[in-house]
Amino acid sequence: MDDVLRLQFSELRVPLKMTFRHASAARTHGESLWVEASRGGLRGYGEGCPRPYVTGETRESVRAWLGARGPQIMAECGSLADVRAWTVAHEKEIDASPSAWCAVEMALLDLFAQEQEASVEGLLGLRPPGGPHRYSAVLGNDERWKTRFLIDQYCILGLTDFKVKLGGDLGVDQQKLADIAELAAWHGVESWRVRVDANNLWADSPADALGYLKALDAPLFGIEEPVAPRDAQMQSAISVELGVPIILDESLCTMADLERYDGLAGTYIANLKVSRVGGVLRGLRLVDAINERGWPLIVGAHVGETSVLTRAAMLVAAQADDLAAQEGAFGSRLIEREPVTPSLRWGRGGRLDLSQLYAEVTPEGLHVTPPDAWGRGWGTTGRAPSTSWPEREKVAVQSMSDGYDIHYRLWGPEQADDVVVVLHGGMSHSLWQRPLAEAITARSDYAVFAPDRRGCGLNDGRGDLGSADRTIDDVEEHLRFLAERYQRVHLAGWCQGAQYAAVAAHELQDEEWLSSLLLVTPGLFWNARFRSVIDMTERVVQHLLTHFDLGPDRDESFVPVPLQATDFTLEPDGLDFIDADALKTTELTLKSVVVMDEVQERSWEAILGVRLPVFALTATGDRIVDNAKVRAWIAPVLERAPTSHLVEVDTGHAVQFELADRLATELVSFIRSCTATA
Repeated sequence: MDDVLRLQFSELRVPLKMTFRHASAARTHGESLWVEASRGGLRGYGEGCPRPYVTGETRESVRAWLGARGPQIMAECGSLADVRAWTVAHEKEIDASPSAWCAVEMALLDLFAQEQEASVEGLLGLRPPGGPHRYSAVLGNDERWKTRFLIDQYCILGLTDFKVKLGGDLGVDQQKLADIAELAAWHGVESWRVRVDANNLWADSPADALGYLKALDAPLFGIEEPVAPRDAQMQSAISVELGVPIILDESLCTMADLERYDGLAGTYIANLKVSRVGGVLRGLRLVDAINERGWPLIVGAHVGETSVLTRAAMLVAAQADDLAAQEGAFGSRLIEREPVTPSLRWGRGGRLDLSQLYAEVTPEGLHVTPPDAWGRGWGTTGRAPSTSWPEREKVAVQSMSDGYDIHYRLWGPEQADDVVVVLHGGMSHSLWQRPLAEAITARSDYAVFAPDRRGCGLNDGRGDLGSADRTIDDVEEHLRFLAERYQRVHLAGWCQGAQYAAVAAHELQDEEWLSSLLLVTPGLFWNARFRSVIDMTERVVQHLLTHFDLGPDRDESFVPVPLQATDFTLEPDGLDFIDADALKTTELTLKSVVVMDEVQERSWEAILGVRLPVFALTATGDRIVDNAKVRAWIAPVLERAPTSHLVEVDTGHAVQFELADRLATELVSFIRSCTATA
């Protein structure tokens, strides 16, 4: 058995379902440090959230900290006793980068607990995981209609504890508090309460804080971080003057920070974030000291943290004598996709109870976790997020006849006998074909050419496809450009790209150099689910434009692309890639929606007239394409050429993410059969 302890570090950037704004930052993604600890076939996972405005940590500083200390930690932290000793011996180093150590320590605790077939609580000699835990509603700095919509949601879901971010505009902040009172009364919510978080709004002008907070004129059970972190004298003065506890967040990272408030006038509530204080063990030490002082405790959370930190925070919260509130556990309510399952999220009334069956709806259906699942490590199943695919292809530009520049990627030789041209789908771009292209070039001497469609990927005018004629002309110009460099051109289309490929193949099939048509999960016909989503999206946008009497220019009225990563694949690396892809098309002009529909309809007639050898592949797990209609429609086309071939594989729509080697083998074999009979 391999008993060597290994640590693997990676950066985790998870997309959020909404932008979250407060006085110190605006976030569209959760940004974390992710650590995997492994030994003897077991793996533990930990997370830290470096925040420059909280602890001064940056992504670069965390990488440097781990790079300098990682080998030492692996050599010296092989047991719980070792971790405890390392935490004490390196206290000042951890103070300098608490989130880095938090991620490492959490991963090690998870691993050690699994090795003992115990929960992390059991490993530490604490009460078992359970609950119930009750979480707070959080309101950031958004337009009023968004804020009211969120308050409605929270009230409907039964939450009574509100944390409100202050933005510094007195009228706006007063309105947020008034809206809570109004909507809570409308929904019949009783015993609700509010605390405000200024995120150090008056750090540079502390004298202004008191007057502003008085002017809010609202009953508050706490005021969080109104001035600069650790400005104890001003915090004390505000608490005494207003008779309201000061909630210490950024001001409370270490034991020395806590001791700064001993004997100081005023009342205080500690907000303890596991990542900010440097992990579970240091957090537990602070909880003991807070309990000794008789302070209430809030266990906080960073925006976008995953369920691993949520789970660790539950352990810490369970040790408080006076738990005033708990934050976080938004899970899949806020995060598009986590690197662990299950995703921990509060339910009715903000309640999360691990002592009962825990149910969540996932892309695969209902997933139920029994209480005993939490008794091994953190109880979550995790993985290390994949790194970016290495770039080995050539990226260049082809100028089209109308002067528009189209970027393309080329794998393999710039001149050869055969080139495979791969046209991408509607939301994607050429980079999505990298796994397939590399698999093809590894098995053959073929080149692979993948252009970004007009208005997609690296090209200008994201979301504007031009016209139906122009998009087809672009494909034909690509093919003629390649015909000057290669003897044979094999035209492939994936997803929506198959529509463009079918039309271009029909137009150019009498050219001697065009040798075959390759259709990969071809989007000739959308299934009923996807078609209805497209229709609803278009109708909603048109309704909003009419209802609010908006008159945007034809190039400024956009429709969201109604697709998510799980529509393409459930393969983790593919999901990681799609979620992190900054080049994907997320919205289209209304004009371009019509262009897409027109190209699709043209493809139906065009494919029936194709006389080239045709390869077609459909996927049993396709969540986008109606495979039965596609196979029925192209059946006479496949019968026309003796070398034509139909394959069905057990994957999702993005087969290149799941079975790139299998797909490449099928395509290379088919191309060779066409070449041999030509």
